[in-house]
Amino acid sequence: MPNTQYRPDIDGLRAVAVIAVFIHHLNASLLPGGFVGVDIFFVISGFLITSQVFAEIRQNTFSLKRFYQRRINRIVPALTTVLLASVVAGAFILSPVDLIRLNISALFSLLGVSNFYIWVKYGNYFAADASEAPLLHTWSLGIEEQFYVIWPLLILALYRLLPRYLLPVLGAGIVAAVGFSEYATNVFATASYYLLPTRFFELMLGGALGIYLYQPRRLGRRAALGYGLAGAGLIGFAMFALSPAAPFPGLNALIPCLGAALLILAGSGEVRWRLLTNRPMVFIGLISYSLYLWHWPLIAFLNYLDIAITPAVGALLVAVAIALSWWSWRYVEVPYRRTGKQLPFSRVLLRRFTLPALGLAVLAVTSLQSGGFSQRFAPEVATLEAMTLAEPNKLRSGCHMPNARYSADPNPDCRLGARKQPVDGIMVGDSFANHFTGMVDILAEPNGISLMDYTLDGCPPIFDYTGGLSTVYVSHCGKRNERVLGLIEQNHYPYVVLAGAWPKDAAAGNAIEASIKRVAQNTGQVIVILSNQNIDKAATCPVRRLMFATQRPCSAPLDITAPYWDGIRARLPQVRFIDPNQVICPAGLCSPVIEGQLLYRDDTHLNDIGSRFIGRALRNRGFTLLHDPDRPEPIVTTR
Repeated sequence: MPNTQYRPDIDGLRAVAVIAVFIHHLNASLLPGGFVGVDIFFVISGFLITSQVFAEIRQNTFSLKRFYQRRINRIVPALTTVLLASVVAGAFILSPVDLIRLNISALFSLLGVSNFYIWVKYGNYFAADASEAPLLHTWSLGIEEQFYVIWPLLILALYRLLPRYLLPVLGAGIVAAVGFSEYATNVFATASYYLLPTRFFELMLGGALGIYLYQPRRLGRRAALGYGLAGAGLIGFAMFALSPAAPFPGLNALIPCLGAALLILAGSGEVRWRLLTNRPMVFIGLISYSLYLWHWPLIAFLNYLDIAITPAVGALLVAVAIALSWWSWRYVEVPYRRTGKQLPFSRVLLRRFTLPALGLAVLAVTSLQSGGFSQRFAPEVATLEAMTLAEPNKLRSGCHMPNARYSADPNPDCRLGARKQPVDGIMVGDSFANHFTGMVDILAEPNGISLMDYTLDGCPPIFDYTGGLSTVYVSHCGKRNERVLGLIEQNHYPYVVLAGAWPKDAAAGNAIEASIKRVAQNTGQVIVILSNQNIDKAATCPVRRLMFATQRPCSAPLDITAPYWDGIRARLPQVRFIDPNQVICPAGLCSPVIEGQLLYRDDTHLNDIGSRFIGRALRNRGFTLLHDPDRPEPIVTTR
């Protein structure tokens, strides 16, 4: 007989997972790796659902309809409740653009594909703007639902074709999936965090364990103790040793996943871990799904309103989240699961999935057509927000490449300045070079200079420099910079423009100077664009100030310090410098809004409108890219 009895220790493990995520979201410094609670959830979900599916397959009672009916009854009612609460709150709190994003992500969350939308719209899970997205956390539900479109059919096929080799095949699959995840995490870092292929092994590991434990296994007390201690150690290590800066998932995600699997295995015998089976932990485990759903919108709305999560606010937030979670578990989750068993599949699909999805679809379309109900605020709010959406990396996506496409050839259509043949030069660097393309386009055009932009994400034009880059990025960037050097040495361009996220530390100065000197030996004129000032909440503060009629200052003092530039300027007098902070920081105080123009799209990157505004301002002050050794250059400065 299969081992399918209720396991309170698994509810306790759920509690560990959701508490870890909650603490991390409240204050990441308290539990740097608390985000691995999601990975523990994946293993638990894979174990429990596969155990049930495999038991039905063995008993020849498995039905896809019944499987998806259970998934709808389990996932959708509580999710719909939180989605509706979030969109109602968002209508009173969020800006037009953010409300559109919320309503679209609500629809995609219910459809199980929000991970794709969040990946495209927000990128890095730990980015500043992502912390204000009320439904950011639903990416993990998308992973699970996509997994369960594939997994039952895969298990059914393997059981019928290779019943004796089911576990060995799954074991080999897990090894391959971990290897793929590790590779992809270092090449496609953001996509790997959100998408199923790099997370597949986590649910697969739990699933394989569920099949292994289908028949009860005799597990001695000593073995159970050893597995349990090892599992707890791995999870504890992951929670405290990992951080948002660590490559993830990949091998780093395997650590907490193995820990969760070992704890589940340890609890399959006669030993019961009091830490996991005590009543408070089991209670938190029972409401863990609702608690996961409710906790993040509460935090995100506080972040959006710029309300600091002090200990007192945090304690109140925890109490509210637990109260809401208990309510939705008691009055939504449990009743809908119970009644859902008695209803036919067609009625469950229509009432509990299709109708809510249609309602959210109507809301999303209406939001788009109305511009996020922009009439809620002054017209200037929509005007400023529209500027943030002019993103150079998207406007010039065929010219600025993700790091994985480091080997892409230059695109002959990527032109800045004059549109003519042949080109007069090339502009190279990373995403910061890309965000200066509008500025360079404005400065190059009046003098008939034609430049080709050839930029790569995460690759500053510093040869033989590895600081702050992952191993794979270092390799890709090195090969791209070799290609750039080859083009410069082959073509001897009259102009080469270098821009990037220049390091602040003095130790980088030698590598930067050597790189500039090497370029200068093979071109007529080297132009270096210095870094623009980072401003906290540069893209959102001016908008929120208008929305909420506050007097919060959005400016920041000029504090970019790079001690090597003065020395480079003295030793390489033929090199010219463009300082965008001449425009952004009049009198040493940097503002994200100049003359009604919002310059930034995030805390550090300019939007295209801002980049072009800076270009026009410099041009109006007399600056030109045209090389003229007798022309004074009062606008060009160094720091």
